[in-house]
Amino acid sequence: MRKTLLLLLALLSVGLYAQQYPVCDNVNYKDDVRTVLLHAGGDQTAEPIINLNNVMGGLTLSFDVLGNEADVLNYTFIHCTHDWQPTDMQRINYASGFESGRIDDYAYSMNTLIDYVNYRLVFPNEDMVPLVSGNYLLIVYGSDMSESNLYFTRRFMVLDEKAHVGATVPRYTDDLTFSDTHQQLNIKATMNDIMSGNVQQYGNLTVRQNGRWDNAVVGLKPSYIYPDHISFEHNPQTVFEATNQFIRFNTSNFRFQSENLARIFQSNDYYIIDIATCESRAKKPYVTYDDNHGKKVIYIANEGQETATEADYAWVNFFLRWETPLTHEDMYIMGAINDWNFNETNRMTYDYKLHGYVCSMLLKQGYYNFMFATVDRDSNLVSTETTAGNFWETNNEYLLYFYYYNAVKGYDELVGYSVVKSH
Repeated sequence: MRKTLLLLLALLSVGLYAQQYPVCDNVNYKDDVRTVLLHAGGDQTAEPIINLNNVMGGLTLSFDVLGNEADVLNYTFIHCTHDWQPTDMQRINYASGFESGRIDDYAYSMNTLIDYVNYRLVFPNEDMVPLVSGNYLLIVYGSDMSESNLYFTRRFMVLDEKAHVGATVPRYTDDLTFSDTHQQLNIKATMNDIMSGNVQQYGNLTVRQNGRWDNAVVGLKPSYIYPDHISFEHNPQTVFEATNQFIRFNTSNFRFQSENLARIFQSNDYYIIDIATCESRAKKPYVTYDDNHGKKVIYIANEGQETATEADYAWVNFFLRWETPLTHEDMYIMGAINDWNFNETNRMTYDYKLHGYVCSMLLKQGYYNFMFATVDRDSNLVSTETTAGNFWETNNEYLLYFYYYNAVKGYDELVGYSVVKSH
């Protein structure tokens, strides 16, 4: 297995295998992999980004594999470019230690209707350490990294802060027709002298709205270059649909019917939860309330229980009232509830008898945010215009990542990072 892994990593490092597999994205390759959490420190809502000067033990990985048998699982990571392609660097230049490690911290679920094995990993550790900043892909696999043995991949970042990046969200967009429905970011980065040269060529900005990658702006170039800073202003690419507040629900206590839950009941094999009937909010007045920007927090209400192994799973049923089926788009449930992906797990189907879209998702107990969104079948563009509406007042979170290409060493450094709220 070690020889196979060494060969694969060698191929990855020269880019021969990179174009085929695996893609540098957050992907679950096995259906029984559930509730993958990768975050900085002990905060589930923290982005998986750590500082280059303090990487050891900075990231926490937790996930479940359904069933009652523990699999032998391994992990590794590879370095990626600013636009999430495998880097051309040799592994020895971006990581020290072993090429792979074993995930040997696992425990079986207890007193749950649905059996699972919970795995946990705190890394980087002395076995494997990233040496440079930038984007990384964590790969979890079984006996080898062939397609049939891949379990999942997750993105994380290492920051070497050499620049400060920030943004403002003006009340009016440059195109006034979007002022009530969109949010525009005016972004500025201040850098040290080392990066002042060739910034137009080597600088790249990524902007994400909440946790989304589908509408992320990647590889944005500066609009203006000044002696002491650069700016990304008056650019149509930094204008985002404002969306709406996320719908929230809490399943941490199966005995308590909390907000937006219509029914909770137990069958012989599992719990079933019906979310209260939803409707389009596009033409309704905007209502402000606190949400968690589409994130999820896994926990159980009973403080005497261990969330990792005693939180149960439930089939959660969603219903969106919709008079007729869409002809050119598909309907999805959007959010960290499905790792911000759009696939069969969260794709809704139209029920002609109920006159609406339905979907059932197997979810671990906790607090969730979600929103309905449409995906155009031709362009794959995701939109909330008809499902949730777009309101400038929405409190969104924007994540800014500034990269600078190190021409000497041949990789994209992550040199600036910040989180900006629209209000």
